[in-house]
Amino acid sequence: MIRSISAIVIFLALVPGGKFVAAEDALPRVLILGDQIYQQPASDLRKELKGKVEVHYPRMDPGKVWNSTTALELIDRQLGDHQWDLIHFNCGLGDLIHRVPGVKAFRVMPKHAGGIRATDSKRYERNLHALVTRLKASGAKLIWGTTTPIRHSSTNVFTKGTEIEYNAIAAKVMAKHGIPTNDMYTFVKSLIDMNKPAGHGADPFFFDRKPIHPPLLDILRKYLGVAPINLPKP
Repeated sequence: MIRSISAIVIFLALVPGGKFVAAEDALPRVLILGDQIYQQPASDLRKELKGKVEVHYPRMDPGKVWNSTTALELIDRQLGDHQWDLIHFNCGLGDLIHRVPGVKAFRVMPKHAGGIRATDSKRYERNLHALVTRLKASGAKLIWGTTTPIRHSSTNVFTKGTEIEYNAIAAKVMAKHGIPTNDMYTFVKSLIDMNKPAGHGADPFFFDRKPIHPPLLDILRKYLGVAPINLPKP
């Protein structure tokens, strides 16, 4: 159950000097699960919501790729023993990347060189159903973030436009489970020039140096009733 700010009980502890401090665990706890594109948004949220929300973004171990399969393998560790108020989650880009076939270790391989998509569409759908079922058991408010645009892949390890198909699959799964959606796809598409790919093979993990955390901020404002107090200077 979501703990609104007004409903949270703040426990105070007396510390030397006669000052009172609020217990840290009184703050709403937010878990952001996703690939590396969420690293910077999580950092931005921590800065802007410092003292109002605890934002956690667990990083992947070196050599690991976040996708719907690894999410199922790691979810218990990511959730831990904590009580989460809201979990924002996404799997997609790591499912759409092309990899070396027939080997256990995950290594990317261009499509033209024989690389296969990491997760086919049927398995992606099955994985999402299983992942949502596990996350619902946590008792947290769940928000699905749509997969952001693939506009180009100079290394040919992604195929432009494939995220549209997988977003449609995810939409069907989330509708069945009653999970609200944060449309990260549309937001990011409005920020970038889809006809001008980023240099140095940075797509689809580069957003023309524009922040992509505002939609997540809106989600926290809507469901947790919090507003930023540490906004960056214009």
